[in-house]
Amino acid sequence: MSPLSPAVLPMLVSSLAVYVAAASRGSIGTSLVDSTATNATFDYVIIGGGTAGLVVAARLSENPNVTVAVVEAGIHHIDEPLVDTPEMFGQALGNPAFDWGFTTAPQEALGGTVMGASRGKMLGGSSGLNFLAWDRGSAKEYDAWHKLGASGWSWDTMLPYFKKSESALLPPEGILPGDERTSESAFNASSGRSGPVQTSYNVLYSNLTSPFVEAATSLGIWVNNDPYAGNATGLYNTQSAIDRVKDAGRRSYAASTYYSVSKDRPNLTVFLGTQATRINFSRGSRHVGAHLRAESVDVVAVNQTGFSGTLAARRDVILSAGAIQTPQLLELSGIGGAAILKDIGIETLVDLPGVGENLQDHPLVFQDFELSGSFSTFDVLRNNATFLSEAQAEYAKNRTGIFAADISILGFLPLHSAVSSESLATIRRSAYGLLQSPHLSPLQRAQYHIQLGWLHDDDTAHIEILLYAGGGLTKVAPASNKTYVTINSGVMHPFSRGSVHINSTNPLDAPIIDPRYLDADVDFHSMLEATKFAHKITKTAPLADAVAGPHAPPANMTSDAGLTAYLKANLSPFWHHAGTAAMVPQKLGGVVDPTTLTVYGTANLRVVDASLIPLQFAAHTQATIYAIAERASDIIKGARVGGSGHDV
Repeated sequence: MSPLSPAVLPMLVSSLAVYVAAASRGSIGTSLVDSTATNATFDYVIIGGGTAGLVVAARLSENPNVTVAVVEAGIHHIDEPLVDTPEMFGQALGNPAFDWGFTTAPQEALGGTVMGASRGKMLGGSSGLNFLAWDRGSAKEYDAWHKLGASGWSWDTMLPYFKKSESALLPPEGILPGDERTSESAFNASSGRSGPVQTSYNVLYSNLTSPFVEAATSLGIWVNNDPYAGNATGLYNTQSAIDRVKDAGRRSYAASTYYSVSKDRPNLTVFLGTQATRINFSRGSRHVGAHLRAESVDVVAVNQTGFSGTLAARRDVILSAGAIQTPQLLELSGIGGAAILKDIGIETLVDLPGVGENLQDHPLVFQDFELSGSFSTFDVLRNNATFLSEAQAEYAKNRTGIFAADISILGFLPLHSAVSSESLATIRRSAYGLLQSPHLSPLQRAQYHIQLGWLHDDDTAHIEILLYAGGGLTKVAPASNKTYVTINSGVMHPFSRGSVHINSTNPLDAPIIDPRYLDADVDFHSMLEATKFAHKITKTAPLADAVAGPHAPPANMTSDAGLTAYLKANLSPFWHHAGTAAMVPQKLGGVVDPTTLTVYGTANLRVVDASLIPLQFAAHTQATIYAIAERASDIIKGARVGGSGHDV
């Protein structure tokens, strides 16, 4: 999935490393622990030093009177091109120095395909591994969380925390045809200007941008001038998590922002190379009706910088391990469905069948098309060695040029805007049929009622299209001296539901991850129509004049049957995993109380990460995770703060 061919990548990383000398890749940060000790005590123990965990650590440690520990299995990558350099997005995927390297169970709807399930294994987590997009869903999607029973979680309560997490630059003018610049006052109403994460707009735009947008608008898609204000549908120029101010030209992520500003605090300790294996509960409180109290976390060193022992928590244990490993740790610790735990041989402390269920992810497919004519694309790095060398030198010296660029043109489309009336009716019938199934969980039934309504809406997207000026993202290698345009298509509100469960009592074994991609017919129909719409754009003027023909899939696979076969062989995850410890009422299958973020049946075990999300939204997830973590930090601090504002 790298935008550069495998032959170019080693040369590029080696060359950039000469310019950007990598510093030490592992440290324990500010440490309060004797190196010979096997246990230590803190007020808060946070499991996971990723996107959410570092936000919570930074906010809680603002109070000098509390101590905070963060447990992170990965290392801190300092001056690492594969993390920092925007254009090199995706090139660390699958690399064990950066990625957990999980894989899915065989996917039945895809003919038994086993897929990667990438998650960031580093300080900063997936915010250091992702493709940098910084966007939000529509207001209606966050309001749906409240409708599902996540009291207090809605667009209005999230917006202040979206703004708190970011420091956004004003958008440039005249990038998209028909784009009118939003006034600064309107921009400030929905965008933060002084938060930790530095977000910005692209520095380079391909001359494919205008023909792509003009083709899409001629098909009825609109340009959205202010997608951050609560309606995120249409085509727009997205922000990216790229710093153009403080550390110009580099990825802005949780480790370079929240950790960077808090790392020198004496009350914050980060254990790198250290993996949590179990949460221990106070046995004295285990009687009928009592809530278990999380007392400590067992940890094990996974490299020479790690720590093995037990970390005790005076106040809270905060689980921020992500939608894959949060349910894994809950089950390893005796919290989950009793039948699953019994089969593994783990005593059930709290019977919560919703743990590990409700897994949602966005499926997508890459298609590329060969170009005719002269167009600026990322292919130039593959086709022109002189340009590559000059671009490396420019980036090393000034942090500018093509290596400081990223994907920027996104489209989030309501279903009716991208499919025929006949296909629209088919998809809606399929969704309605799902709702009639007697086998739905209470949470699924509530979710499907909402999702069925979204299939009729103008202000909620069901399909994403994404423009990438270049080739190399599909499984078919690009040809030498050829240029391409890639259009990614994805389904934003899948009806398929998957799961994550342990299959062993060994905490170092990977869990069974089964997203069940395209398991529901409505998802397969939607994905096929999204794929067809991408082709339709390339056949529409003026983009049609630039496209010589399809490359992957080839021209002989562009019928419905051919595209169906291509989908089954080439579907990819977005890796926007969510929902496996949903913050909805327990009677619906919820795992976490939305008002306190404590796991049901416990007094002080909280969850703060994407597993909380009850229903997926039409956007890339990182900006929402930052906002969730910011709001969660206030909830956690509020539980310990009296009316005087002082810790009690």
